[in-house]
Amino acid sequence: MFIKDYEWYFRHLAEHLEMKESDLVIVESVAGWCREHGIREKDEQKPVKLVAANGAGKRMLVAAMIPDKIVEERINAARIRGQLKSVGNDWTEKLNSPTRKVAYLFLKEYTSAMPDLAGDDLAADEWIFEQLDRIGVFRP
Repeated sequence: MFIKDYEWYFRHLAEHLEMKESDLVIVESVAGWCREHGIREKDEQKPVKLVAANGAGKRMLVAAMIPDKIVEERINAARIRGQLKSVGNDWTEKLNSPTRKVAYLFLKEYTSAMPDLAGDDLAADEWIFEQLDRIGVFRP
């Protein structure tokens, strides 16, 4: 997935989260960018990462190219977590387009900075799907 094709959508999502356009940074490699800036990142395939910006605020790093395999791994993890709540309701079925998938990845990383959700992947997923519904991502 080439993110340049979806950059407009990332900017749209950032706007909904009251982030500035300059808070979204497309990089060749998230892990590489983190190494260059002295930020620890163990996941070499990390597609999206929220980091502290110079001064105040946050900056969302997005890998310029996210392999489909990585996207599907992240979605599958959400599918498995969702089964802990309800085996009969697979909320990831709604992530049936590239824009919905990038929206999920973006919001998933955004939750890492939310004290109530950081570290609780299931609660974070619930919040993400509520937000996707609220901002109209699931409307036909």
